[in-house]
Amino acid sequence: MKPPTHDFQGSVYNPAYPGELEAIFHRSESDADVLNQLLPVLGYLIKCDYCLLYLRHPRQRYSRITHYWEKTNDHPVIVEDSWHPEDKNLLDSPLFNAALAAEHSVFIENVDDGYKNLHNTDPLVREEQAIAQGHIVKDDQLWGILRVGILDRPRLWMQFDHSLIIHSAQRLVPNVINYVDAQLV
Repeated sequence: MKPPTHDFQGSVYNPAYPGELEAIFHRSESDADVLNQLLPVLGYLIKCDYCLLYLRHPRQRYSRITHYWEKTNDHPVIVEDSWHPEDKNLLDSPLFNAALAAEHSVFIENVDDGYKNLHNTDPLVREEQAIAQGHIVKDDQLWGILRVGILDRPRLWMQFDHSLIIHSAQRLVPNVINYVDAQLV
């Protein structure tokens, strides 16, 4: 019997997960490589303005934005150089609280419709009009947030977008844990 091949149209592990993303997990030599390579491909596939990874250690409560990709490079890069105690203001954010509660994901199609306070309560929110966020969770502990955003207009998040965010966050769990543990030794 011939082993399954990787045709880049879909994953042999999950036919709905794009092969371009699956290949990153299989070909990357380190956890850092996975994190570095994922955001540009995800951003292209989901057609968003930016993607970021906010990573944290759930017991030490140290965190930082470790990776950032933007389609146009028109905005300041918001990667943080060092790990720091978690921003207490995040506890006022409904998005961060959803992540802490280990909900799979949050999709906001129009920040101006009922979420205007996000710009004031969530230090990770800048001028987004639409946000999709996957939670990187292991054993009910939040290790990170995968966030994509649209800056200039609302966005109807399609089933494909939901699938990409949820599956990417789930696939990232071991890579993120290894990366965070290696960084905060």
